[in-house]
Amino acid sequence: MTNKTFNQITADAQTKLKKLAKQNGWTWFYNLHQREVVIYAEKLLKIYKQGDRKILIIACWLHDIAHYYAKSPKEILAVKATHHIDGAKIAGEFLKKYQISADEIKRIQNCILCHRNTKPYQPKTLEEKMMAVADTMSHFGSIFYFTYFKFHPDHSLEQMIEDDLAKIKRDRRDINLLPRARKLVAKECQLIQKLLANYSKK
Repeated sequence: MTNKTFNQITADAQTKLKKLAKQNGWTWFYNLHQREVVIYAEKLLKIYKQGDRKILIIACWLHDIAHYYAKSPKEILAVKATHHIDGAKIAGEFLKKYQISADEIKRIQNCILCHRNTKPYQPKTLEEKMMAVADTMSHFGSIFYFTYFKFHPDHSLEQMIEDDLAKIKRDRRDINLLPRARKLVAKECQLIQKLLANYSKK
């Protein structure tokens, strides 16, 4: 794809996400997580310079698009288990109107499918790994773990700690897809884990 097409896709993706976020109450999620993923993807591209920036950045903007159609925390939890699959389908439809090859669309969809690093969709290409790792790194670079009650308003603090520690364990696993990326969030990861672990010991 040309630079012009890439710029148009990313601009339109942001417009679409902002509109959906405003309609369904997810502007906070867009501001907290969506933009952070793109920021970390750009950092990864400085380390893994052979990565395809256009494929990766478009995938980053679209990877959670299925979430934005949910109209409540209950709905988003229902969507969560398959949002990578639903998101890849939505992204495929969204990209059809642009001058972009079928192969490029497929590669973007595969990044979205693999961003959760769960079977049978586990990252294989560099861009797929970068997508999964950028998504994970964004959790450590923000207050992501402390938004738990936005999704689980009826859970106890103790349940949050337990679930967040389990989530951190999975996130550390995912960062290992690209070992050179670990240093970018090592301090943040240790601090968040320590805060949560200290409470769980009380």
